[in-house]
Amino acid sequence: MEVVWLHRAGRPVGQALAEAVRALEFPEGRLHAFVHGEAACVKELRRYLRLEREIPREDLSISGYWRLGHNEDGWQASKREWNARVEAEQEGATAA
Repeated sequence: MEVVWLHRAGRPVGQALAEAVRALEFPEGRLHAFVHGEAACVKELRRYLRLEREIPREDLSISGYWRLGHNEDGWQASKREWNARVEAEQEGATAA
């Protein structure tokens, strides 16, 4: 395992992480990804892993633990609806 510390360096939240994940060499065969973090960042990684890398939903554990601009109660109150909307958008994209 290799640990890489990513610095934003003024870039938008999550951009460095998305670029780093896109640059990874994925091993052949089945894999599992555990992606938990800020909601917008997680959304981008979910889209990439599900749509571009075509990793099955059952091989992914993805959750937005928090969302910029929301306190804990506010995020938890809207999280289920937000997740459902993101899933619907991505399911529509895979069907197209």
